[in-house]
Amino acid sequence: MPRLGDISINLNFDEKSKLKLRAIAKHVGALADELDRIDNLWQCECGAINYEEYHAEQKAYRRECKSCGESYLIPNDELPTRLEGSE
Repeated sequence: MPRLGDISINLNFDEKSKLKLRAIAKHVGALADELDRIDNLWQCECGAINYEEYHAEQKAYRRECKSCGESYLIPNDELPTRLEGSE
């Protein structure tokens, strides 16, 4: 199999184009965070994702499924530590 050589590309952007690319990068990052949040969304054993959350004790929260009523203790280390989209 032949070996391909390195390819070098130079791109020059004006200031507006640079700002546009930065805006795109910022929103792509926020989108990736949101998709990750959806992938890691808590789900009850019944398959529902809607729940109420209550403070149960210092080291845990209680989540109660709105669909089946099942209740779970969730350790604080599984709860989000930053706001969505924050840096």
